Amino acid sequence: MVKNISIIVLLLIASRFIGLPANFSPLLAFAVVIPRVTSHNVIQYLLPAAILLATNYFLEPVNLLILLSMVLVFLATPFISSHVKHLGWSSISAVLTWHFFVNGAVWVVSGGPILETYVLAIPFDFKLLISTGLYVALFACAEKMYLSFKLLKHEGN
Repeated sequence: MVKNISIIVLLLIASRFIGLPANFSPLLAFAVVIPRVTSHNVIQYLLPAAILLATNYFLEPVNLLILLSMVLVFLATPFISSHVKHLGWSSISAVLTWHFFVNGAVWVVSGGPILETYVLAIPFDFKLLISTGLYVALFACAEKMYLSFKLLKHEGN
């Protein structure tokens, strides 16, 4: 399991540096699916947030309040996902949590009308929802293939 988690972590770190748009990242999807990968709570809650913090250090600077709100979302998402068993609803919940917390922090930092801040964020967050959904679907397909292969291997013995 350590080897598999290590490979996933390296791929997630690499994905933050390959030039994808900020709202097209598998990291939030990873926070959604990690409760299905491990039952270890420390790994579930801290690993996605740690990857975000570690990689963000090398990326474009982000206001501290906005960064803390992003970390909060990545800490909350595995909790939400472990209680909302459906991956689709978990993805939607994660993006809605992102929308309210991160854009709330953007509003606090930049000022202006709060409604305008939330409305202007909808295109960015919609793309985040699409990418999170795509990555979660990719994980679900990979999980089904793995379980099918495992079942076939077990039946062959």
